[in-house]
Amino acid sequence: MLREPGEAAVIDRRTLLAGLLAPRLLHAQAAPPTILAAGATKHAVEELQEGLRAAGQPVPAAAYDTVGALRDRVLAGERPAVVLLSAEAVAAIGARVAIPVDGVAAVGRTGVGLAAPAGRPSPDIGTPEALRAALLATDSVAVADPARGATAGRHFMGVLDRLGIAEAMRPKLRLVPFGVEGVALAARGEVPLAVSQATEITDRPGVRLAGLLPDPLQLWTVYQVAALRDDEAARSLLRLFTSGAAREAFRRIGFQPLA
Repeated sequence: MLREPGEAAVIDRRTLLAGLLAPRLLHAQAAPPTILAAGATKHAVEELQEGLRAAGQPVPAAAYDTVGALRDRVLAGERPAVVLLSAEAVAAIGARVAIPVDGVAAVGRTGVGLAAPAGRPSPDIGTPEALRAALLATDSVAVADPARGATAGRHFMGVLDRLGIAEAMRPKLRLVPFGVEGVALAARGEVPLAVSQATEITDRPGVRLAGLLPDPLQLWTVYQVAALRDDEAARSLLRLFTSGAAREAFRRIGFQPLA
């Protein structure tokens, strides 16, 4: 079929435009996540999702980020069915967003720890003095960027100040977006130590929990699940994350029940 002069160029421009717009349209049409969950809870959430999938039930979509980043998304107007965040972040959300009555439940608590590559000797970090010596002796430490609102990352920077080694450690720090990415670096042997919530280290392939930060320097963080909508989807997820299966999933990755 003959085309008028210039018609081929018009068609080519349309094809190019369609190719440029398609990814944006697909992104715009993607359903928002039903669950916003901090990295410390990620592996338990994934285990529960897999259980739903194996049972042939619908699997709610989840998105993961630092506590601070997810808190800010909600405060900016995003409304997932539930969030799994620190109690502090849930309180900040509750001060500005209506949370249904009985819409908050505890998941457990976790502390900050150090990951070391599996199969290698891990340093003694049982006292502040031992931790200080171990950090000064290491080549590098992976830690989640505190500027992104990472709970463990922010706390660890304060620990370095309290130990008096912040300046000495600065060139050794390898900042990553998430604590779990630092743990992955340790699993691959790219760093000898990584800082993260213990729940992001426990039972992970390729790494071992070298230990929790010593008590005088520890930060115990309580995590909660909170419903942000008063609908059946939110209530169903609240039941899921407070079920016996959920308690076991959170326990397996290192969450401790509240006393």
